[in-house]
Amino acid sequence: MDFLGLCQRTRQECGISGSGPTTVVGQSGNLQRLIDWVNTAWMDIQTTHQDWNWLRTTMTFTTVSGQATYALGTGAGTCGVSVATFGMWNRDTFRNYPTAVGNRGEVFMDFIHFQTWRDTYQYGALRYTTTRPVQMSISPEKSICLGPTPNGDYTISGDYYLAPSLMSADADVPALPAQYHMAIVYRAMMSYGAYESAPEVYQRGELEFGKLMRRMTADRLPEATWAGALA
Repeated sequence: MDFLGLCQRTRQECGISGSGPTTVVGQSGNLQRLIDWVNTAWMDIQTTHQDWNWLRTTMTFTTVSGQATYALGTGAGTCGVSVATFGMWNRDTFRNYPTAVGNRGEVFMDFIHFQTWRDTYQYGALRYTTTRPVQMSISPEKSICLGPTPNGDYTISGDYYLAPSLMSADADVPALPAQYHMAIVYRAMMSYGAYESAPEVYQRGELEFGKLMRRMTADRLPEATWAGALA
């Protein structure tokens, strides 16, 4: 369902008399509250977990010789990820290859903590050592930090999670899989039920929302993995 369809379905499920809304733009009063509840419900679902797999996407950028850190942004010398859409790095997904060679020369990059990166690659003579990077870290400002400093053009790739976003146009479709769209409706019903002192609406929304969230949590989060043996 698109944004408008979600709002219309919420009105129907809440038992609100009348029809509509016919658009999500320029409304007021009860219809605007309904639209806001749907958008708030969508935001609540997105922020329940930062690592929903439908928020995961891949970025690539090319290194600059002698440059060790790459800030968020889309200009030259950045990692190519917009500040506005960035949520969180998936730090275990990074790899690189010499751009001139192509991905046949690809290798994984180990993540190290920022302080370790700083004390290793930004200390003394190692500041000026340039070669193929084999490790990476994430700065407090969410920049990508490479170690050692690259000595040429390498294509870096890695995954990140998008930041939560609101819907604004009638045809906007939430990113979560279609079979879970009703979770937005059920969560919005809870807001309506609380506002209108309608416990039957609130309770039904809470029950159905809980069911869908349990399914979505089991189906749409990264799989749990077991650590290796200690010895």
